[in-house]
Amino acid sequence: MSRTLLIEDDRFLIEDLSTFIEYEGHTCEVYTGPDDVLDNIQNLGDFDVVILDIMMSRGSYLQEEDPSFETGELLYQRIREKFPELPIIIISAKNFDDMKIDFAQEEHVDTVSKPFDSTASELISRIP
Repeated sequence: MSRTLLIEDDRFLIEDLSTFIEYEGHTCEVYTGPDDVLDNIQNLGDFDVVILDIMMSRGSYLQEEDPSFETGELLYQRIREKFPELPIIIISAKNFDDMKIDFAQEEHVDTVSKPFDSTASELISRIP
C-alpha cells in the first residue's frame, strides 16, 4: 500500500483522515502546515502520494509570498519544483475554478472537494 503524506492544518480533519487512510492499509504521516513542509521538503520524495489542503495559514516562510495565491497553491509550486512526478491530491472547500493554478491541467494531480462524505471514500479511492 501507499506511503501517504497528509498536509492539513485542521486537527479534527487530520484525525479522521489519517484514521481512514490507515484503515485502508496505507501509512500516513501528517504535516500540519507550510513550515513543516518546507522544513522537510527534501523528504517528500519518500512518499508515494501527497494529500495537500489548499487553505491554511501562511506559516513563517510564506508570509511575504503573493497574496493572490492560497497557501496550498504556493506549497504545490514548491513541491513540483523538486518532485515533478509525485502524485498530489489537492483537497479544498474552495471552488477549484477560483484558484490561480488550474489543477485540471496539471500532470500527476487529482482534486477532491470538501466536505467529504462520512468515510472520505472519494479521497481514499484516489490514493494509488
